[in-house]
Amino acid sequence: MRELIGIDVGTRSVKGLAGIVDDKLQILGASMREHSARVMFAGQIHNVPQVASTLRAVKEDLEKKSHLKITEVATAVAGRALFTRKGRAQIDFPVLTVINQSHINSLEWNAVYTARKMLWQDSEADAWDYICVGYSIVKFFLDGIPIEALLGQRGKSISCEVIATFLPRVVVDGLVSAFELADMKVALMTLEPIAAMDILIPPDIRKLNITLVDIGAGTSDIAISRDGTVLGYGMVPLAGDEITETIMRTFFVDFKTAEHIKRNIDKEIVSENILDQEFKVTRDRLLEAISPTVESIAIKISEKIMELNGRPPEIVMCIGGGSLTLSLKEKLAEILGIPEDRISIRDGSSLNALREKTLKGPEWITPLGILNAYYAKKGFVPIEVWLNGDRIKLLDTGIVTVNDLILSSGFSPWVIYGEPGRGMTVEINGNLKVFPGKQGKPAQIIVNGTLATLDTRIKAGDEVEVICGERGVDILVSIEDLLNNIESPRIMVNDKEYELPVEVFIDGKPQEKNAILYDRAKVEIKTNISLSEFLKIINISSTPAVFHYALDGASHNFVWKPLIVYVNGKIVKEDIRISPGDRIEIKKRNYPTVKEVIGLNTGNIYTIEVKVNGVPVKVKYGEKITRNGETVGLEDPFVEGDYTRNTSYQPILADVLSCVNIEKEGRRIELKINGEEALFSSPIKLGDKIEIGWR
Repeated sequence: MRELIGIDVGTRSVKGLAGIVDDKLQILGASMREHSARVMFAGQIHNVPQVASTLRAVKEDLEKKSHLKITEVATAVAGRALFTRKGRAQIDFPVLTVINQSHINSLEWNAVYTARKMLWQDSEADAWDYICVGYSIVKFFLDGIPIEALLGQRGKSISCEVIATFLPRVVVDGLVSAFELADMKVALMTLEPIAAMDILIPPDIRKLNITLVDIGAGTSDIAISRDGTVLGYGMVPLAGDEITETIMRTFFVDFKTAEHIKRNIDKEIVSENILDQEFKVTRDRLLEAISPTVESIAIKISEKIMELNGRPPEIVMCIGGGSLTLSLKEKLAEILGIPEDRISIRDGSSLNALREKTLKGPEWITPLGILNAYYAKKGFVPIEVWLNGDRIKLLDTGIVTVNDLILSSGFSPWVIYGEPGRGMTVEINGNLKVFPGKQGKPAQIIVNGTLATLDTRIKAGDEVEVICGERGVDILVSIEDLLNNIESPRIMVNDKEYELPVEVFIDGKPQEKNAILYDRAKVEIKTNISLSEFLKIINISSTPAVFHYALDGASHNFVWKPLIVYVNGKIVKEDIRISPGDRIEIKKRNYPTVKEVIGLNTGNIYTIEVKVNGVPVKVKYGEKITRNGETVGLEDPFVEGDYTRNTSYQPILADVLSCVNIEKEGRRIELKINGEEALFSSPIKLGDKIEIGWR
């Protein structure tokens, strides 16, 4: 069986227990000593030597009672010294990245760093004077979406939320120093509300909504269980000393006399005040004097319970010497709105874990909890290591690493991972885009002369050296870089995709592609190009051809468009501005004919009727069109030149031959008009009888 020593250093007194554990906790000795003067305020040691003197007295008394030589003890830090803060961090990557453990470590560390800064903002204290004793992940996010685990995932952004727990370094250092001055080593350190909760409210009953209130001299510590877990901790800076100080002000007595009056409330006391005037204190008079203060304490405790729990608890358990204050229990029940029998004052005799019910009074619950924590090894072990030549106190939870040391020492995460270069955020067409700086060079870590990592385990006395990382390069982005990293506006031409040229404006001013962006710049990317301009860029000529010609001596121009253009399914005849997403279809036109150029109505059409070999035939003829003196047809391809219309055209026999089909029956054709031989060029007139034959 292992001997256990637990000492609770309180604002008013020091309580110590020596014990052993077989199936239950057996107390070998108990000792309590009050400080000779007010050397502690609200749980904080203000006079280390005097606290050490009280500790030494408790140690010597316990050694006599337990017959043990005491060198190592367990103790607890007041719950009022515990701080929890939330922190959040995010890391952005320039491209899609596979997330590795180094990314996750950096992310978590940044979140803890943020929580530490939140502590500084809230308390207006130096956040680096707080030891981080642990943190837990609330949520991970991948590209803004909650996710269970990040390792191995791919994304462009990771973030997380943590709850980090801190203890003021001065509280830990002061407590350890006092024990060392009393020739005792702190072998384990826990938190008072955790120790009391563990021994008074075991896990099997934490499904109930129970509030534990430890009312001491300087503060009232609160812990709440619900749904099988400890929901949270809180503190109210009002407790037994408030009652004592009220008695001091009421009867004009010193603190020691006021304490005596408070502890003997059921007795009639006759005493003298600081003016050497005798006075008498009865129970009723004392209750009347302290009632407003008791009510004030009850109100503050109830408010904190409601803040932490969100509703009145099912049960309230009170411990600590201050819980014996008259009428406090009744006031709590009244303010919380719960039955008075749901509020109890617990003492050592009510614990099933205790073999002998010898410890009376609620003030012994926390010392018993410390003893129980020592046995279960649930707490921290204060150790010292060297970091870059400085001696650092650290709380060892069983496995302590370089990472724990650096977190507790207040190092900026950038010292380890290398501060990234300065990034920038720009607004592009109303949307924000982040350009992160280049990642810095990570630090080098050496433990006892050997290269190490953040996960390297360390122990008391180890020497750790951190050679700081290097800062990354600031991001430098030109407009050309920007355009290469965003999706360009596009259109389709004959089912082929093309990028549209753009114009870039920064804060409303046009810029060249080599211009450099700056943080918070407002960038506008616009397309402002006509259809004809774009077709030239993709080497499709849409320039109209202008034909010059003369008709009957008058000069004319004819504009011919070689393409038929459809934009989003509709023919466009004029030049238009095109937009991203447009679909363009282009078809080439046939070369123009004489008829298309010089006019559809050019050349009048006439008809005469003749008989060919006895069969009536209608012959069509019209104006004759010549170009540079040569006859051309209306459907011939147009060629620039001088065109003439002959309005006195006389139909000839050749016009008839184009209207009939005469089968060839010989070698020589014979032509006659009205019985007389004729030629192809012989003129014809209405009613002529034409004979065509072969011989």
